[in-house]
Amino acid sequence: MAHKYHIFKYMSNMWFCLSLLKCFLRRPIGILLYFLFTTSTVSAQKGFYGKVAEDYYSWFDEQVEKESLPLYIGIGYVEKYKVINKYHKFFKSTGFLKGSLIYDGQLYPDLEMKYDLDEDLILLNLRNGQRIVLLQPNQDKIERFEIDGKYFIHINDGISKARETSGYYELLYEGTNLQLHEKHTKKRFERKGRKSLYYEFKSRNKNYLFYKGEHYVLKDRKDFENVFPEFKREIQGYSKKRFPKENRHAHLITISRRIDELINKLKVGP
Repeated sequence: MAHKYHIFKYMSNMWFCLSLLKCFLRRPIGILLYFLFTTSTVSAQKGFYGKVAEDYYSWFDEQVEKESLPLYIGIGYVEKYKVINKYHKFFKSTGFLKGSLIYDGQLYPDLEMKYDLDEDLILLNLRNGQRIVLLQPNQDKIERFEIDGKYFIHINDGISKARETSGYYELLYEGTNLQLHEKHTKKRFERKGRKSLYYEFKSRNKNYLFYKGEHYVLKDRKDFENVFPEFKREIQGYSKKRFPKENRHAHLITISRRIDELINKLKVGP
């Protein structure tokens, strides 16, 4: 009996220590892990937060029920629009995609997610027995996320809200002084079928330069020149008047990286 008691006591202590450690790691240290394992150039990243950080959180999340985690305190999502063809409103696919996110300072890897481009919402797959519940978490607490290998940040400060530019932006380049973003949206069109209404959604993406808290639309080379007139000659050396249709992202990243380097040189001085 004594032997069984000591085993039980040992297991109880192990579970208690695990719970304490989980609570500790689930607090703002998640942000520390993020900064330790993140690189500046998004296109070169193999993981948004780093493999080690994701492995830690995946292991700890297996020890508790998902429903008990803060991320899963949200509301159910109800589909509003009937779609009958390939023109849906989601990022890449109507199915769930693998992803990770930082929610209220805490990292949650290995998620099944959808990104609604009509309403700019992140949705999660919460399995409840045989049922699949489409959950809408508190969007204000989502800071960054990765979905199907693409990386997004949440611009959600008071200035962006006032100017109606808040929302999720794909992070194409993250430098010391500036960022290159792409805003994914889909415009909704109402269609009349023989017996009922249905909807189609068409992509309307835009690229932005994010510099000193401001978003600048990037349509052609002149938009870069307007923001950085002191680098006009260098910009003209890297880009034609109009951006190429093929390899557009790579082209914009090259220009953004070069401008970032020029700003750093000015800071250092001759």
